[in-house]
Parts: sequence; C-alpha cells; structure tokens
Amino acid sequence: MEALMSLYMIALMYRAAKANAVELSECFEHLHHDSFTRLLLGSCCWQKLLWQRFSQALIKPGGWLEIDDTVLDKFGEHIFGVAWVYSSRQQRVVRGLNVVVMIWTDGQRRIPVGIKLWRKGGPTKVVLAARLLRWAKRLGLRPDYVVMDSWYSAKRLLKQIRSYDWHFVTRLKKNRKFKEKTLREHWPHRFGHAEGELAGGVLVLVVKDGCRYLATSQTALRVVEVKALYAKRQQVEEFFKLLRGPMRWHQCPARSKQAQTAHLHLCAMAFVALQEEAIRQQISVYKLRRRLFRQEVPTQTSLLEPFNLTA
Repeated sequence: MEALMSLYMIALMYRAAKANAVELSECFEHLHHDSFTRLLLGSCCWQKLLWQRFSQALIKPGGWLEIDDTVLDKFGEHIFGVAWVYSSRQQRVVRGLNVVVMIWTDGQRRIPVGIKLWRKGGPTKVVLAARLLRWAKRLGLRPDYVVMDSWYSAKRLLKQIRSYDWHFVTRLKKNRKFKEKTLREHWPHRFGHAEGELAGGVLVLVVKDGCRYLATSQTALRVVEVKALYAKRQQVEEFFKLLRGPMRWHQCPARSKQAQTAHLHLCAMAFVALQEEAIRQQISVYKLRRRLFRQEVPTQTSLLEPFNLTA
C-alpha cells in the first residue's frame, strides 16, 4: 500500500494529469489503473495516517488552528456528498462537494490536521468542526488561537474551545446578541470595541471594523492585535487555493465516500511534501511545481523521504 501511495503522490506532484486513476497511472510504465482504484477503495484511517506520517513532526507548540470549508466543483449525480450548495468563493449556488478542514499554521507552513466531508442530511458543518476540534485536542495540540469565520462562531464551538483552555478569534454576524442587544445596535459608527458576554455566557472582546464584527476570548488583546490575528485566516484560503489548483482536489470522479476521502488526504500529503521542499529551497510551491514538470516522472523521490515513504 505504501508503494502505491508514493506513486499516487508522485504523479500528483510531477504532472498536471487529471487526478483520476487512469491518467495518474499513465505516468508510470507497467502500472494498471486498477492498482490506484484499489488504493482509493482500501481500508485505511486516512486522518490518522496523515497525522502520523506527515503532520505530527511539523506541528510545534503555539501557532494557530484555522477552521473553514470550501466547495469542490463536481457534477456527478452519484458521487458521495455532491449537492447544490452555496459557494462563497463564486458567490452563487453551485453543484459540488463541501469539505470542512482544519489546518495548523505558524505563518509559513500550512499543515492539514483534519478533513471532513459534509453531506446534505448528515451532520452539520458545525458538528464536523466540533469533531475536528476534539481530534486536535486528542492529538495534544496547544495552539495560541483558533481562528474562524462567522459560520463557525456558534456558541457550541466557542464554549468547546474555551473548555480546552484555548483562545479563539472569530467573526460574528451582525444579529448576534451581545450584552442583551444585537451587535448592530451597539455602534452607530464604523469603529468601536467593548468587552462583555455573548448570548450563552461567553466572555469576549468585540471589535467593530467597518462592517465586520470581530471577537476574541483573549480580552487583554489590543484592537489592532485582534484585527491582525483575524487576518491570518488568509493562510487557510491560500491552502484551499493550492489544493484546488495544483493538487487537483476536485478532480477525483470516484463515487464512494471512502475513495473521495482517500483522494483528499493523498492530495494533502503530497502538498505537505511539496511545501517542505519549497521551504527548503526558499521558493514558492508554484515555482517548485514548474521545476518538477521539466523532469521525468520518477518511481522514487527524495521529496517523500522525510516522511518514511518509499515506492
């Protein structure tokens, strides 16, 4: 299995072939596409494998955990989880697969910690985010902050984060109750800040920044620090951009949840390997990919050696 995992990731890293079993297998001689199909359908705890082989050694105490979701454009009627969903990236309803992700970042590295598929009629995205937070706590992570947008500022998640003795920085919707009034009733002007409790008894510092309402459980922070911390959400957006683009997160045509989950995790593992090599060479992931394109596709690569994977 490890040999097939390595070959799958090598094909993702060295070529821009469509990310299906047939085209990826064509990168190698004497490799049948059924081998990759069996890899995707095999029994494996991909989240645990991602952590043990790739993420664990790279995540340090501190940093930030970031939770967000993205929509992968898909049109197959029988693909697990595909539905009509709203895409904030495209600002419209599209047919696709909604993926909830947690990453750890120190501002330089973007390391995936957990990936969950959302399905209409199944657990909500807030529930999936709660499971990712429990997973991070179980792994022993000690982030400085958990950073989220307004979708994940649910009372349940805020209380869960504080129960772990972690702090959060998030955006709130303007109708959120703060000191018994909605946020939009508190400040008639574009800027302001105050300390108090949200509905549900969560103590926060709220900062109004134009049309945005930011909140943090670390009430000792200055206004400028809250804004700077929330701006670090750009790290997860850049992660999504790289996974949707060079790593072809959205291109797997497999129908089953198991195969889609395997593909998403293998792409994330390949991304981590590329990112570490790009940091070592002090270049961007995009530039590293261009260099790899000019090389023959190997059956073994030094990019995977730090993660104890050999083909």
